[in-house]
Amino acid sequence: MEIVKVTWIDAQRLELGIIQREELPDLKPIPCDIVGFLVHEDKERIVVAQEKWDEAMGCKYVHVIPKVSIIKIIKLKIPQIKKSKK
Repeated sequence: MEIVKVTWIDAQRLELGIIQREELPDLKPIPCDIVGFLVHEDKERIVVAQEKWDEAMGCKYVHVIPKVSIIKIIKLKIPQIKKSKK
């Protein structure tokens, strides 16, 4: 299972009260990042989970990100843990 960092553009929900029409051009989608397990990928979407269990094949804290929104995907390397000699 790969661990990835995905950067994508997402919508904003603004709770600022009334927004004047002249302010609308300044509102932009925001870049977001997630690091997690790549659990599924197809031509339309990528699915990243922040927790995963091998035995049950289950996962938790899942993000489904449309590929059209993705700016960058970086595959991260997992450092190997050396067992200490006793």
